[in-house]
This record gives sequence, structure tokens and C-alpha cells, in this order.
Amino acid sequence: MSEGSFFQSTVFKTIVFLLGTVILGAVFAPPLYFAGKFLVAEAWLAGTWLESLNDSMRRAHFSRYFNRAILLGALLMVWPTLRWLNAGREKRGMTRPTGEAMRGQLLLAANPVWWQHLCIGFFVAGGTLLVLGWSYVSLGYYGLRDPGKPLVSVFLAALGTGVAVGFLEEFVFRGAFHAVLAKLLKPKSLFWVIAIFFAGIHFFNAPKSLEVEEVSYGSGFWMVGKIVEHFVSQFANPYFLFAEFAVLLSIGLVLGYTRMKTGSLWLGIGLHAGWVFGVKTLGPLTRRTFAPGEMMPWLGDNLRVGAISCIVVALTGFFLWLWLRKKYGNPFTSSCEGE
Repeated sequence: MSEGSFFQSTVFKTIVFLLGTVILGAVFAPPLYFAGKFLVAEAWLAGTWLESLNDSMRRAHFSRYFNRAILLGALLMVWPTLRWLNAGREKRGMTRPTGEAMRGQLLLAANPVWWQHLCIGFFVAGGTLLVLGWSYVSLGYYGLRDPGKPLVSVFLAALGTGVAVGFLEEFVFRGAFHAVLAKLLKPKSLFWVIAIFFAGIHFFNAPKSLEVEEVSYGSGFWMVGKIVEHFVSQFANPYFLFAEFAVLLSIGLVLGYTRMKTGSLWLGIGLHAGWVFGVKTLGPLTRRTFAPGEMMPWLGDNLRVGAISCIVVALTGFFLWLWLRKKYGNPFTSSCEGE
């Protein structure tokens, strides 16, 4: 492969996409942090229907803003990268309406039952986690606590977070990343790579004990170095692999299957939103009654951690497979992708 051909290759363009995402995230993190803290100081959202967002921004450290900045960077890199990867297709007569063109770029098919998929996914995922959480309470593993605010506020905040995270992360991972990496990988490899990447990127964050004493416009790049160091160290802990990474890997596999089976993001968005809703609802209402690490790898501080949660997610995936197996096409062929 010549030097010129490498710089026009899909591999090079994918590397640019990933590096661009991290660089943009590091650049945007400090301004995002300053803007969030300014909104909190001015109390513009306090007392409104966005009060839960105001509380989140007030409590959030710089690392949380950095994580959101990375997602923002990925969103900004998606369209130019896809245009770059598909350069020349328009010249061959590919003219479509805007919505259809976007689906085509993301390799998605139209979904006439999108609302049904969205609701089923949300209630299945959210319902199973809530049942699991309350079973922990009844068995004494978790205890109830006062959330410090009305239950309606807890539910609304959890619902808002779940919907926002579901839409954003599914668009980024099963939409953008899937479309970019589909240029490089066969469907079965793509299925596993996206799931592993999805699970791993959730640990691409700073240690909880890390504090940024004074945020500056260079803090994002400093954070990247600390995150890489912490990311590598986590995989030396076997409990981490069984109790945390395995849960997110299972979630990634289920979401990847629904995306590739239906050719659509809607079922995955519903599932993702439901799982986040379950975790965010029970988080303020319960607390573990055992010592840290005592129940590992089976149970953890929250429902995102533990081998039992992994089993519940796997069973959810099994029932979705039973439901979808005679519908649509083979998820591991290109026939289920948008043209």
C-alpha cells in the first residue's frame, strides 16, 4: 500500500475520527465546565422543570463534564467522517431527501413500528432492573433511604437522564461508530468490536479520587493522560472484569443485536433508556447494607455492578432473541442494513 493510498484508506479515516473525538473532547471540556458552573451560579434553571439538570451540574466534577465533552466531540466528528468515508458516492447519482440520506449514511433502515420498539425496550429493561433492585431490598442486601426529595422528582429525573443517555449513546455507538467501523469489519466482527468498545469506553474516565484543583483550558489534555493511566490499571483487577466490565459488555451485545437485527436504533434506545432509568431510580432510594467488596463479584454498590446484573441482562437478551428470531433478516449479513 502506497503512502497516498493509506491516507485515503478507511483505516486512516477511522483513526482520524477517534483521535478527533478525543481532541475535541479535551478542548470542549473546560468551556463546558465553565458554562455549567455559570448556569448553576446564576440559578437560571433552579425551580424550573430542568431543576434535576441544575442539580447534576452543581454536583458534577470536571471529569463528568469531560465525559460529556467526549460524546459531543464524537457527535461533531460523525457527519464529516461519514461524508469523507462515502466521498464520491454523490457523484454516482446518490441523491436522497435529508432524513433518508442520514439513515443511509448511518446504515439504518426505516422502522414503521419505532414507537412500539421504543416502549417495549424501555419497559422490559427498566422493569427487570426495578424488580431486581427491589428483590435486593426484600432480601436485605439493599436498604431503603430518604432521597431528600419527592418520589415524583426522583422518577422524572431518572426518566430524563435515561431518555437523554439512551438517545445520545445509541446514536454515537450503534449509529455513528457502527457506520464508521462497518467500512472495516465484517458483521460478526463488528458486533463484537462495538460491544467491547462500548463497554471499555465507559471506563475511560478518571479515578473517583482524582480532583482537578483549578480547571484551566489545558485541563482536558491533562485529564486524557490520567484517564489512559487509570484505564489500563483497571483491567489488572479480576473482580472488575467479572463484576463491572462483564455487565456493560452484556448490555453492548444485547444492544448490538437489536440494532443489527432490526436495522434500527429504536429498540436499543428504549432498552438503554430503561436500564439507565432503573439504575437512576433505585440509586437515590436504596443503599447497600454490606461492606464494600464483600459481595463481589455477585453484587456491587449499584445495579450496574455484579454478576447477577450480568445474568439478568443476558436473560433479557435471550427473551429478545426469542421475540425477534423469526422477524427481519439475519443480523450478521448486510441485508439488514440501510441501503
